[in-house]
Amino acid sequence: MTRVVRLPGAAVGWRASPAALAVLLLLLVGSAALASPASAQSNRPELLSLSFEGNRVFPDDSLSRAIMNRDTSCRFWAFTPLCLVGWETFIDRQYLIPSQLGWDAVRLERFYAERGYRGAEADTALIASEEGVSVTFSIVEGEPTLIDSLGFVGLESISSDRRRTVVQGLPVRVGDPANALEIDAARDLMISRLRNDGYAWAEVLIDQFIPAGTRAATVEFIFDTGPEVRIGEVAVEGNRILDEVAVRRMVPFEEGDVYRLRDLEEGQRNLFSLGLVRTATVIQEGQELDTIMPIRIRVGEGDLHRVRTAVGWSTSDCVNVEARWASRNFFGGARRLEVSARLSNILAPQFNQNACPQTGTGDFADLNGQIEVELVQPWIFSPRNSLSASAFIERQSLPDVFIREALGVNVALSRNVGRGLTATLSYEPQITRLEAAEIFFCSSFRACTEDDIDLFRASNWLAPLGLTINLERVNRVLNPTEGYQASIGLETASSLTASDFAYRRATGALAGYAELGNTGILALRAAGGIVSEGEFFRLVEGEDRVGIIHPEKRLYSGGASSVRGYAENRLGPQVLSVRAERLIETRDELPAVCTPQQVFDSVCDASDLAEDRFIARPTGGDRLLEANVELRIPFDGDRFQVVTFLDAGQVWGPDESVDLSEISFAPGVGFRYFSPVGPIRVDLGLRPDRARSLQVISSGLRPFEPGIDDLSDRIEVRGSNGVVAPIDWVRTSDLLFQDPRVAFGGDSSFLGRLQLHISIGQAF
Repeated sequence: MTRVVRLPGAAVGWRASPAALAVLLLLLVGSAALASPASAQSNRPELLSLSFEGNRVFPDDSLSRAIMNRDTSCRFWAFTPLCLVGWETFIDRQYLIPSQLGWDAVRLERFYAERGYRGAEADTALIASEEGVSVTFSIVEGEPTLIDSLGFVGLESISSDRRRTVVQGLPVRVGDPANALEIDAARDLMISRLRNDGYAWAEVLIDQFIPAGTRAATVEFIFDTGPEVRIGEVAVEGNRILDEVAVRRMVPFEEGDVYRLRDLEEGQRNLFSLGLVRTATVIQEGQELDTIMPIRIRVGEGDLHRVRTAVGWSTSDCVNVEARWASRNFFGGARRLEVSARLSNILAPQFNQNACPQTGTGDFADLNGQIEVELVQPWIFSPRNSLSASAFIERQSLPDVFIREALGVNVALSRNVGRGLTATLSYEPQITRLEAAEIFFCSSFRACTEDDIDLFRASNWLAPLGLTINLERVNRVLNPTEGYQASIGLETASSLTASDFAYRRATGALAGYAELGNTGILALRAAGGIVSEGEFFRLVEGEDRVGIIHPEKRLYSGGASSVRGYAENRLGPQVLSVRAERLIETRDELPAVCTPQQVFDSVCDASDLAEDRFIARPTGGDRLLEANVELRIPFDGDRFQVVTFLDAGQVWGPDESVDLSEISFAPGVGFRYFSPVGPIRVDLGLRPDRARSLQVISSGLRPFEPGIDDLSDRIEVRGSNGVVAPIDWVRTSDLLFQDPRVAFGGDSSFLGRLQLHISIGQAF
């Protein structure tokens, strides 16, 4: 049986009648007797649902945050099926707070009144059953009180230009509801503008008048600008290692400048950017209404030299170690000299079949490393500018694509354009050598003979000129919960930059973060890129110029920080590599897939060969689209997070047109542990069951030529009788395309489509 009690709307306190109170108490006692053990412990009925009626201007979620009572809900929408079957772990049970029910109606009326709806009324209805209670707030919003005039008094003493700057673009206008929160925001904005234009003591008062019986508000802002203030004596203290000149030039003001509060804040941020400075404060010491503002800069310094070491492990780098040594005042001037070294793929040959599956095999699993020396000058004609120069030597592998050995330098000029906005212009000439990339050269550049491959494999100059723009407006660096960040990267290389490879490349990414009340953090990311092919000036003795894209500058997708249903760089264009012997041998009493003559003629149909006999090799593309949605649910304070995500993306090759229907969607779940070195991340993604038509490239064959070839040159193949014997064919160093293409990657089992990633740091 269901009983209904309606409580009159509350204006001050709880205006329920004595009879209603008595009935409610009986309901509470009855509900407690019938409640579950958890409910009985609380001695209050479970609040099954909370709803609002009559609200048009403000949505339910805004109103629910204005009151104390909360209803039972699923801890996260993805757990809804588990909540429906009653799995208590995922249900956030809430219980009615009777003493706050009437006050919640008052809070709602106050919520409306602050936002200009001064006649709004809230009425409370409660429905009780054996399972618990449901509460509905009926709201009569009424008509808003509108601003019919805005006045600005006290600005006569400043110039007309400054006056316009102070009052333009305010969050309140004539005709808007008289929203007290927005009126206060307008006042704060005008105070900030005055204090950033020399008026250090500026204050603004609000005078609001609403005639009785009307819904028209007159709002006046009354200004007391005070005198115009200039910077006085600037004193520096606390510096032991840094010289005073280095400290002074990092703040954007000096004695005699017009006072601007934002300059003080920027100076403090600039000082923090110096690695040697541990604490920094910029303090104004003037007395009220003084026209001269003395400033005191107080810094706290760290150690002159710093040594850091780290050991890590990931599925793509296996065991890796890193060491850094830094001198943070190298020959004075706050210059920073840093020497760093990194080794990865440690133990990869031993564990690339289990613990480190994304490191590759053979040469790709060999040790990778980098040594770099970098010098940073933090001040170049302005505290907003910094110059860095570095030299490096490295060996890095992109599994099943190429191994890169490089020696080069990088020179970069960075400018802090505004709050969180940085632009960097860089030039990075390097001499590179690519190994283990024969399949890539053949599939991408049609360089399938040994002579052509040697041209690409030889040492070549790669010298890009780049511009990077970064915008960061987040509340935390390692684990943001609010704000957004964006980046744009532009690169070009040609003979003008002393590069053997020419190309133009543009990439961009945008990420946003928002807290969803007690549910968690919603993180979104979108990224894209495009690269245009250019000339390789050394091809065929520099006479014939062919349009190509350097392997390192191609676009790749898949991995721990992109589309997590795929292994590193495994989403997008690929080719299938196979040894010719596997195409012509018999296996498990089955006939050979092809004859040697078919392989030699490049007409071998390898469709019947098992997928595990191929090696899928990424070739990258020239256009990229990616998108990620991630919900991060904290538990046990801020130490852990459970994550659900949906990634999407695709890469298209130069000979493919962009088809959005080819975008791959990969859902997944993850776990985060926030360690002292950063978030340790475990993600499990599921790639779609989708086959792609891929080109097959085999090792070369040619017929045995008596008198030219030795008998020992013949290849050995397993025959139908299981015996391995030589045949009259010889392996060559060239590569062969096989036609037709092969459907690859479909019909995988559910477990076979799962991809595990273990790494450090949030995905984005």
